[in-house]
Amino acid sequence: MHDFRQEFPFFNNHPECIYLDSAATTHKPQCVIDAITHAQEISNANVHRSSYHLAATVTEQYELVRTRLAQLIHAPASQNIFWTKGATEALNLIAYGLGELCLAQHPLWQGNEIIVLTSEHHANILPWQQLVQRINQIRLKTTQDKSIKKLRVTTVSPDMQGNYQYDDVYDAITDDTALIAVAHVSNALGCIHPIDLISRKAHQHKALCIVDGTQALAHISVDVQTLGCDAYVGSSHKMFGPTGVGFGYGTYELLNALPPYQVGGEMIEYVSFSASRFQSFPYKFEAGTPNIHGVLGFGAAIDFIETHRDEIQTTENQLFNYLLMQLSQITQVRILGQDNTHKISLCSMVLTHQHKPLSHYDVLRWLDNANIALRVGHHCAMPLMQHLQLDGTLRVSLSAYNTMSDIDRFIATLKDAIQHLIVENHADSIHADSIDGVIVSEHDVKSVLLPLARQFGVLQGYENIFRQIMLSSKALPQLSADEQIESYHVAGCEVDVWVKYVSQSDSFEAFANSKIIRGLLAILLEKANALSHQQRAQFDFAQYLTELGITHHLSQSRVNGLSRVIAQLSA
Repeated sequence: MHDFRQEFPFFNNHPECIYLDSAATTHKPQCVIDAITHAQEISNANVHRSSYHLAATVTEQYELVRTRLAQLIHAPASQNIFWTKGATEALNLIAYGLGELCLAQHPLWQGNEIIVLTSEHHANILPWQQLVQRINQIRLKTTQDKSIKKLRVTTVSPDMQGNYQYDDVYDAITDDTALIAVAHVSNALGCIHPIDLISRKAHQHKALCIVDGTQALAHISVDVQTLGCDAYVGSSHKMFGPTGVGFGYGTYELLNALPPYQVGGEMIEYVSFSASRFQSFPYKFEAGTPNIHGVLGFGAAIDFIETHRDEIQTTENQLFNYLLMQLSQITQVRILGQDNTHKISLCSMVLTHQHKPLSHYDVLRWLDNANIALRVGHHCAMPLMQHLQLDGTLRVSLSAYNTMSDIDRFIATLKDAIQHLIVENHADSIHADSIDGVIVSEHDVKSVLLPLARQFGVLQGYENIFRQIMLSSKALPQLSADEQIESYHVAGCEVDVWVKYVSQSDSFEAFANSKIIRGLLAILLEKANALSHQQRAQFDFAQYLTELGITHHLSQSRVNGLSRVIAQLSA
């Protein structure tokens, strides 16, 4: 395990960092970095365009990566692989092309329904939504042509604990199903879906099975022919490779039928102003100069995975079992999808105490302060969180470069954070809190905190600043639960935030599930509610927070979210 970790220079450069966010992106081994550097310094030339030796050599290396990737996923031939800038682009390409086949009434498109699992990443939801909207809009505009299908998206959901009953998935597929879009591994739950059985059921009804393999390829062996899917996509940067490179796999029948997604150089056979001919797949999907250096770096990542496959799987299994054992001893932790026994080394959890949620965003502050990097939120799976009635989860995603020590430090910090929040919530419930170690009444707390801004002038240090922000949450003019509705929701914030302007009092009320965010809102609203409408429009709230010494303690995503709140206050 230690030797494997030494392959990654990131950890030598950041020995203090506990990185538990590999589902977002993996770190890069030295061999990948070297391959990219070599491509830029030694073998820089365009591909497929020139016959001189250097260009021919680079083209050969570039195409060899296509062959190695085909071997990695057991595709029939390298021609079944096309390059993209990521899995997202590959899914968009396939969805667009299938929409064209639907309009053309191609025999590959049967049925009116697209099935999508509720837990899918947005990248495997939005392209299908767009396809349905595009086809249905065309149908409405051409009312004379009743042959154009009226499409719909149908979802299949796990239970309220995040567990899938796969009979529900199989039963949802009927003769009216055109395709099912499903991740090989859920990025929010970690479960490995039975793609072979889903594909088989889809084909029994002449439906297609389109698979997002983004979270699978760095963790488990993939054989697309055994899976039986019609398409499979992935991203290099989640496979120890560089960003900006991805791929799509498709069967001969599918790739032959799909039209080009973009047109331009490289993907043509002949161009004139009277007619043009495109190349066959995969080149008809690869217009323009590709990310050559990225593909060559991806090739090194593929070789790295092949070389270390057994070690990766063994190490991740050991780490994940140890993580689950440690988490099982924390009563406030509930892991989603525990009944889904086939999983990669990823788990999403919610934190509760006495049946009340503990804000994972507030827990993140403790973890981040301890140099523990992981993700909280909806993980680009908003429909799943809506179904589970959660505002998000805390997600740990491991890779073989993690260690038992990483998990120990995470568990210890998580316990500290939970205990701290429990104590604070208990203090709230009895209307008391502690300032500088002294227990005071709610009346005294209010007198100390008002005006809130005054408290920050003498504070120094991360812990003191954030403690005062947490205390400030008590002073927020809170929006009632029945008014936390869509019309008051502030889109794009790190957590769910609602802000309402009350015209009668010319003031604002707000709410957020995170105590830290409520504290920040309280500080902003204290100032906003003291200004007139004209003064608010001219006031620099962002600079105000900076002058209080608050902004530089906030993450960029939190700053971005607050800027959206500020825009409403200044409107």
